[in-house]
Amino acid sequence: MFYALRCSARHVARALALSAAGGVMVAVGAGFLTVAAWILLATSYDTLTAAAVIGAVYTGVGLILLGLAGRRSHRHHYHSPPPVDPTAHLVAQLAEGFLTGLRAGRRSKL
Repeated sequence: MFYALRCSARHVARALALSAAGGVMVAVGAGFLTVAAWILLATSYDTLTAAAVIGAVYTGVGLILLGLAGRRSHRHHYHSPPPVDPTAHLVAQLAEGFLTGLRAGRRSKL
């Protein structure tokens, strides 16, 4: 149970970090492309047409992204936990017995 939770948390953290970095890069690129589109449209047409075209493009892309964000993926890929060694419990009991004997030996006054 904890392994799946850890795996899921690691996946979310990685996705969040990559999304943040990607978002910053897309925002910078969109800024430069907007300025380039404005210059191109303002020289070819008037500024009102340039503003309308750029606004329509941003609105269309925004609506598409909102539609994609609402979709849910039903596929979850969890890795199975590593196999447990059947002798691990016995080794733990042996180590615990050794340490208990060691403590008892230190406490005894001979």
